[in-house]
Amino acid sequence: MDKQIVYEQPLNETFRACLRLEHLFAQITHQLNDSSLSGTRNVISLIINVLQLLDRADLKTKLAKELGQQICNLSRLSSAPQADQDKLRSLTHQLEDLSRCFIDSSGKIGQNLRDIELLNNLRLHLMTPGGGLSFDIPVHHYWLNQPDEIRQETLHAWLGEFQHIRTAVELLLHLVRESTAKEEKLATHGFYQELLDPQENIRLIRVFIPKDLIAYPEISVGRHFVSIRFYVPQINNRPAPFQQNISFGVAYCNC
Repeated sequence: MDKQIVYEQPLNETFRACLRLEHLFAQITHQLNDSSLSGTRNVISLIINVLQLLDRADLKTKLAKELGQQICNLSRLSSAPQADQDKLRSLTHQLEDLSRCFIDSSGKIGQNLRDIELLNNLRLHLMTPGGGLSFDIPVHHYWLNQPDEIRQETLHAWLGEFQHIRTAVELLLHLVRESTAKEEKLATHGFYQELLDPQENIRLIRVFIPKDLIAYPEISVGRHFVSIRFYVPQINNRPAPFQQNISFGVAYCNC
């Protein structure tokens, strides 16, 4: 069992979107195991949330740029004598295929789903609390009451539209997370601050906290520094600053 809690702070909009998409795809995978009507409704709501995140017109270009950066990083690694050349070639080809997919495709990511009338209606009605009932969209209610195998077939067909973006998000986050080793730091009286090199293109800051520590961090990032302040968790009241020294880990992922 993992003995640490990891807090992640993205430093650009592309990785902010990647973390949100990763979170939504993980929820979809979990909810697909629930064949009840509520489970199906939850999957559809999550699909619509993914589409809303993918509405940004510049996201494909930014993802292609990040994939290109990872291809350059792998090219530099290939000169290392201990590098697994077959694995590097396979990963490079996968990144190149994903990059071409985003560059060559027309419209937004998941465009085919935006042309489905039922999903378009649900996007509107689900904005209303408790929306999407039988008096809102009768055809949705009819479809929900079809056999589970019919609903699952439709859901998997819709989710197939996210195959490339899901793979790209998984690869980018994996490569960036694994790019930098964790460093041990000390927060004096619950506060830590460090200067950052503005020339380093940091994508993600990861903070590692022991699970048995009754404290959590708030991470603030400026152009030249990162500040981490720890607080005592309070659910019903305003959190109080943590006053003791804390040993923790941090990774500045800049690849």
